Amino acid sequence: MLPSFVEEFFRNPAAVGSLVPSSRELTAKVLESIDFARARCIVEYGPGTGVFTDALLKRRDPATILVLVEVNERFTKLLAERYAGQPNVHVILGSADQTGDYLRELGLGPVDYVVCSLPFSSLTQRLGWRILEHTRPLLTPEGKLILFQYSRQNTKLFGKFFRLQKQAHVLLNLPPAYVLVYAPNSDGVATS
Repeated sequence: MLPSFVEEFFRNPAAVGSLVPSSRELTAKVLESIDFARARCIVEYGPGTGVFTDALLKRRDPATILVLVEVNERFTKLLAERYAGQPNVHVILGSADQTGDYLRELGLGPVDYVVCSLPFSSLTQRLGWRILEHTRPLLTPEGKLILFQYSRQNTKLFGKFFRLQKQAHVLLNLPPAYVLVYAPNSDGVATS
């Protein structure tokens, strides 16, 4: 039986940020900041049941590598089964703050985009900090962290590691969400 968002949300609400998958409108807004013609490697944090992953696969070049990092065992199994026949798709059971290790094991270098569905308002501040600190050096100088959140309460934390390039509020999602597009800080260090 396939795991559901509702079931997994009640099992571990800190790891699954919503009762329902993301809407088409939210998915489209997240993907509009990706230049699929130049993307060589895209990492997705928290792919869940694969809503964003399906859209990424439809738009990516077949040579573009997609690395899915999911902490939920049941979702990881579902994703591994669903994408077993897809070329250049790697499903990893693990934490986003260890992605550099996973990329090294796969022989992969810098990442063009990180698409992040992690619920930072549910994570401990320490884990959120570690994930962001770890993500910044994974990106190419032109790379982007694209994430959506249900509130803007963590923008100060994001701003310690990244420069906000654009944001949008997507009302046609349950609940409404903010899409935030960040570039790495040019100096490579967290700002206070």
